Amino acid sequence: MATRISPRSEIADAVTVIFYAVASVVIIGIATWLRVLTTFREDGIAWTIPIDAMPVDATGDSGAISISGIAEEVVVFAPNVNAVSIAAIIASIALWAAAALLIIGSVILLAGNFLRGRFFVDANVRALVATGWTLVIAPIAIVLFDTMGRNGVLSAIGTGPGEPAHPLEFWSILPIFAIGMAVGLIAVAFRRGIRTQRENESLQKETEGLV
Repeated sequence: MATRISPRSEIADAVTVIFYAVASVVIIGIATWLRVLTTFREDGIAWTIPIDAMPVDATGDSGAISISGIAEEVVVFAPNVNAVSIAAIIASIALWAAAALLIIGSVILLAGNFLRGRFFVDANVRALVATGWTLVIAPIAIVLFDTMGRNGVLSAIGTGPGEPAHPLEFWSILPIFAIGMAVGLIAVAFRRGIRTQRENESLQKETEGLV
């Protein structure tokens, strides 16, 4: 026997979804702003690049503790990065934020429809399709934009023109790509469910007309 969800429970679920959505939007906004602040400095574009492993002695907690270890990355500051690379860095940051907000918006739409018992509707399919394509395309575009930005930084600091995106960078986004494909398959299932539902409704109307 199906258990009917009480209106109070539905309201609580809706409020929970809205709360997490608002919190997610705030977190995305803060993270985006922090990335802008940490990337665009007074001394130029800040970028982390790999270096040959070497021992370092440093301090932490405002000099309160001493740290010894091996450094494999360093943050460099490039004051004369070309305009194309700067535009690519800005595009990477903007695309990351836009993709995250789009996915959050789609989740809100899906949650709202599910709470109202609206499962096989076109709006849910559009939300799933948008989420799937975003998860597939956005990470690839971000890697390419970041590569253009990094190459501009490397050129500006005189370490060479840079290199194309390494295959390992695309390998790192493979799980996100797989999730996007899975969401796309769910969208296909929902679209077929809508088609079946409409066919059943049409058949039912024809049957009632015959009766």
